[in-house]
Amino acid sequence: MAEEEKGVVGRFLDRFTGGLRRKTTPEPIMPLWKAGIQEPVLVQGVSIPALYATVQESIILRTTINTLCQEIFRRGHYWKKKFHKQCTQCEEEYKHDTVSECRMCGGTDFKSPDADQILYPRWFVNQRNGMDQSFTDVMREFEWDLNIVDDGFIVLIKEYFLDPESGEIQFYRVKEMMRGDPTFMRLVADKRGVRGGRYLVCPVHRDKTYPFSQSIGEDAETCDTCNLDLQDVHFINTAGSGKTQYYIDGEVVHISKFNPSKLYGRSPVATMWRQAMTLTAMDNFMYLSYQKRRMPRGILSITTDNIQSTAAFWKGAEEKMERDPHYIPKIGVESATGRGRVEFVRFMDTLDEMQYGAVRDELRMRIAAFYGVSNIFMMDSGKGGGLNNEGLQILVTNRAVEFGQKLYSRDVFPRLFGEMGVTDWEMTLYPNEEEDEVTRLRRDEQEVNIAQRMAQLGFQPELTEDAGRDIRFIYKKPDPQQEAMMAQQGQQGGGQQPGGPPPEGGGGAPPPMGMPPGTGMGGMPMMGGPMGHPGAMGGAHVSPSAGNMMPTPHQASVQQGARRGAGTVQPAGGGAMGQTGSRQGALEEMAMQNLRSRRGGGLRDQNPPSTPIMMMEKGVNVGSDTDGTGQRRSLAGVTRVKAPSGTPTGATTTGQRGSDKTPIEEALDAVHDAKESAASPQGGKKKKSGLPR
Repeated sequence: MAEEEKGVVGRFLDRFTGGLRRKTTPEPIMPLWKAGIQEPVLVQGVSIPALYATVQESIILRTTINTLCQEIFRRGHYWKKKFHKQCTQCEEEYKHDTVSECRMCGGTDFKSPDADQILYPRWFVNQRNGMDQSFTDVMREFEWDLNIVDDGFIVLIKEYFLDPESGEIQFYRVKEMMRGDPTFMRLVADKRGVRGGRYLVCPVHRDKTYPFSQSIGEDAETCDTCNLDLQDVHFINTAGSGKTQYYIDGEVVHISKFNPSKLYGRSPVATMWRQAMTLTAMDNFMYLSYQKRRMPRGILSITTDNIQSTAAFWKGAEEKMERDPHYIPKIGVESATGRGRVEFVRFMDTLDEMQYGAVRDELRMRIAAFYGVSNIFMMDSGKGGGLNNEGLQILVTNRAVEFGQKLYSRDVFPRLFGEMGVTDWEMTLYPNEEEDEVTRLRRDEQEVNIAQRMAQLGFQPELTEDAGRDIRFIYKKPDPQQEAMMAQQGQQGGGQQPGGPPPEGGGGAPPPMGMPPGTGMGGMPMMGGPMGHPGAMGGAHVSPSAGNMMPTPHQASVQQGARRGAGTVQPAGGGAMGQTGSRQGALEEMAMQNLRSRRGGGLRDQNPPSTPIMMMEKGVNVGSDTDGTGQRRSLAGVTRVKAPSGTPTGATTTGQRGSDKTPIEEALDAVHDAKESAASPQGGKKKKSGLPR
């Protein structure tokens, strides 16, 4: 074997154990096994064809397995990268493209997934085999075998390409795939359970088998016809006497789902054999109970001295009942001796008395519980619907489906496409439950908020390429030299910090920790009066996602527009962001003009240009201490004042809101009126803002 073909572990062992002899621990030998064809264990003497017949006859088993199979393959499959970067020295895999040095070995040489590897597999899964079956059809058959017998076989039909001169195999391709019937497919193993060890066969001429030999290299046995090296037989198909087909390593994929072992799995249907047969007998009982040849419910015993008269009467009554099923016979019993009576002797109980429904439900639940299928997936929501445990039933079934899908992603697909040379890509099944759109958007919003905070800490967020519909970032620490260069450029350009907002007023660094201008630490105003008076910031609504972060470009433009008294500032970046800021600034400019016209310039007199006013969007539930988001908010204009005389009885005289609105509240009302006027200038009734006219 070449040095590059051994892998990292193989090269390590060769260097570490070079020149040393090797001895291994003896592997356990099963005394009941014999080298050669291994037969599956028949639980309770039930053969494999009988297991399939039981499933086909039982409506409960068939519904359960069919539901599970549908949910596993309901949404299809897709290809994804196994890694984004892989170290060529230690084969360490990374899920992002920003790695520059391997954390395991320190190497700097990486490779990306080879896109050419999935050209043929993508074409292959869209083709149909010789039985006109698609890739999904074969997988469904395979899943049925796993749920019934716990042994699934996929036969890969390979096409070998030979050198015309030497006759040696140059390469092969997987031409098609089909399901192997567990009834006839058998494993070939030795007494330890290791595959092979009994027959050798030529890959080209398989009509003749050779006894197994451990000779390798030049001493290996060759075919008598083409002189090719013989291969060890791992699987056979016992199609009949003299028609046995032999398969070598890599031509058959064998998987057990519920109880994998050295050889075969254990059939779940064989475990539930008695329950399944009981359900079948109950179905037969119901069928016979509504047929003519059913067992009579009982007999009618008549005690009389004139038996001939009674027999003649009943004969005529039966004839009338055949013509008219609704005919009610009338009978009279002679009582000359005082011993005549009519008595009904019942032979069978009713279905309610036998608890037919309860027994059937119990057996059905036991069978469905083994496969993890809840009642709600079997169209039975009578006992588990509503607010009872419907969500839990869906969760249980989703876990069973996830277990089945992981079997394909972890075992079946890697072995299947590994024969096609696929090592850098993975085929995966879509989850059976689609994620809610609102939940996905909320997760994306949280991801963006985290990216903003990471940017404030000095990291550089980068959007991943293959996140699909989701927004995902990866973070990396910037180079110290690059960071210092950016800081120097920012100082030369007016003191702007890297990654911060543009400076206001033509210079100066932005406030620390993204605090709005005009405020100090803790959000308290640096200039102006106390809370509830002009110049205070209290009452400004802050969105939950903006806590402890720098103001957005839109908020910066609003602050500048409010400070200057007119006009808007175009946000940095332009595009859709600039259009939104322009429209919002126009609305706020209209609000400020409306406010000045109502107050006669009073707002400008109370707040000189040196005192900034922070204009923010008016939110829902303004005034509550906690709005369900973990952010604490203060309500502007709430002071502890003495109520005027004439307060109604029962009302408190302290701790009430003042009668006059603060300038912040008046400004927010004016912004709201301007928005309504812009939306429908002709319609609607204006809301009273409380401003003096």
